[in-house]
Amino acid sequence: MLETLDAAAVRRWCDGGLEALRAHQREIDDLNVYPVPDGDTGTNLVLTLTAAHEALASTETLDPTGAHGPPGSTGVAGLMRRMARGALLGARGNSGVIVSQILRGMADTFTGTVAVRGIELARALRTATDAAYAAVARPVEGTVLSVVAAAAEGAGRIKSDDLLIVARAAARAATEALARTPQQLPILAQAGVVDAGGRGLCLLLDALVRAVADGSGEGPGVGERSGDGERSGSGEGPGVGERSGSGEGNGDASADTTSNGSADDGSADGARGGDASGGGSGSVRGGVGGGSAGGSNAAGGTARRATAGGLVPRRSESSATADDGRPESQRPSWPGDRRAADGRPQELWAAGDQRAPGGHAPDGGYAGAGQAGGGHTGAGHAGGGHVGGGGEDGCAGFGYEVQYLLDATDEAVERLRTVLDGLGDSLVIVGSGDGDPPTWNVHVHVTEIGPAVEAGIAAGRPYRISVTPLEERRGGSDSRGAVVVAAGDGLTALFEAEGVVVVDRNPSTAEMLAAVHATCARSVVLLPNDANTHAVAVSAAREAETTGVRVSVVPTRSPVQALAALAVRDAQRPFADDVIAMAEAAGACRYGEVCTAQRDAFTVAGQCRAGDLLGLVDGEVHVIGSDLAEVSRRLLDRMLGGGGELVTLVLGAGVPSGFEADLRGHVHRTWPFIELECYAGGQPRYHLLAGVE
Repeated sequence: MLETLDAAAVRRWCDGGLEALRAHQREIDDLNVYPVPDGDTGTNLVLTLTAAHEALASTETLDPTGAHGPPGSTGVAGLMRRMARGALLGARGNSGVIVSQILRGMADTFTGTVAVRGIELARALRTATDAAYAAVARPVEGTVLSVVAAAAEGAGRIKSDDLLIVARAAARAATEALARTPQQLPILAQAGVVDAGGRGLCLLLDALVRAVADGSGEGPGVGERSGDGERSGSGEGPGVGERSGSGEGNGDASADTTSNGSADDGSADGARGGDASGGGSGSVRGGVGGGSAGGSNAAGGTARRATAGGLVPRRSESSATADDGRPESQRPSWPGDRRAADGRPQELWAAGDQRAPGGHAPDGGYAGAGQAGGGHTGAGHAGGGHVGGGGEDGCAGFGYEVQYLLDATDEAVERLRTVLDGLGDSLVIVGSGDGDPPTWNVHVHVTEIGPAVEAGIAAGRPYRISVTPLEERRGGSDSRGAVVVAAGDGLTALFEAEGVVVVDRNPSTAEMLAAVHATCARSVVLLPNDANTHAVAVSAAREAETTGVRVSVVPTRSPVQALAALAVRDAQRPFADDVIAMAEAAGACRYGEVCTAQRDAFTVAGQCRAGDLLGLVDGEVHVIGSDLAEVSRRLLDRMLGGGGELVTLVLGAGVPSGFEADLRGHVHRTWPFIELECYAGGQPRYHLLAGVE
């Protein structure tokens, strides 16, 4: 009889939860409340829990059974902390961030608990509910928040300390709450679906029941099914093949300007998310990192964009064009890009190194270089954000980024910190405090590689040593940078020309955090360009702040809003004032999109069929048709009917020849006083992005 939750049960829960989410990933992805091609809730949850699973897997090299080890390292509380930390750094989309906060709330409760029985599990679910609601600026009922709250309430009603009974009660209450979500959120009722994030949480709670039951030898209870992630408990809920709404598109997607890591998430599961194609990690592309944040601003308030050397702008004759002219070799690399100057990977592996799966450090932190927030700080040592030999120049003048994992005592790490402080810049040493000796993640920018590695050898056992060449970048005390989420070669080049670091769509927290450090700036603006990426950006901002980097999130919903925001940057203004100006510019830019409907749906413009072309204004469908040029013209007329001076068009991948000329002619004939800028963005999914300022 499994009376208390043990380490083996935590591992079974993580294994079973990931297996269940993978089994239902396509189901949740396909069942999106919006017809637009962005329903990735299932994929985001799988990627989030995969990161948590990899964080747990890294502890198996220390103790495969989970039964031994230093206190707090491989016990229930320690494993839950690792699981939560891995989920946070790997979180994708609002649903992934919320689930990571649920795990964190449970881990916080288990810390200091001698034995986790039924009462402790119920208390953990209440703490998890508080953490989930706290992660959302404007909570919306009828989402995953309602489901976790019901699970906590159901567990609390049980007058028993039996772990399995309480777990079953929580799963049953969650399933019943999921079935009620359409009654709480009208958009779900209109689509005839339930919340997708809530559906994913039910699968995780079902997996918890199975993990506890397997340990007790009782097996699944009445109404439960094992092995495929289906229902647990007696509550009726959506099974395989039933429709589950995408929590990525629920509720109010609006958000306020956020600074210093505090942000408005807008809704429990935000709005449409990006693609996580291939299930792998996104990429970060570097622009002119750490340079002047001053964007160009033409007279009369008309925004102007510089263009990259490789991007041929298609714009009106009156438009000004600037050529950045920097070859690819002069663009700053991002910390996760392990390539030498010749383009080949440059990684050094210590003998006997046992690599953690998925690039995660043994403390559950992301092991990419520049991941300054990776892992909890151990023994009260916070290594984030310290600037050493670079003085006020930040990371200027240091030729190499050196990073390695290090097994060493607290005292040895303190000595190492002093040595590296004198050798270079951007010194970050973080660790979990777990292990004997603990494992640390060491990161520093230096002019000579050897002394930095030798210092690690003197301190303990360094391994997974990586070296990345850096170009000289000036980063003064008020150095500023920006990180933008975008997809498409043209859009990427356009943003790089604005001096920003570009992250591929649907990034994880760790990828956003790596991009922040790739700017080599001390004040950074994040432009998520998608309501579903907003929560991830906020998490990355909070993590970056622990390393001494000031980060603000401007809640852009489209790349055209990011272009408008970047155009008004002014390095002469205080950073906070600059962020406000960028937010105002983004908010003043109405955004439109043309995409192909992925399923039949009822919209504010009427019913659409799968394959129809949709014209959206500020996220709502306004035009439905079958001809791309006609839908685009009608969309522009709808947007310009409310006024405007500058129109920015970004053409997607595969648009037909003559499409741009058609739109140009229409705008010049119908709206002769409008200034038009047109770019070949090459973005997938959206045939056209339009902005009206």
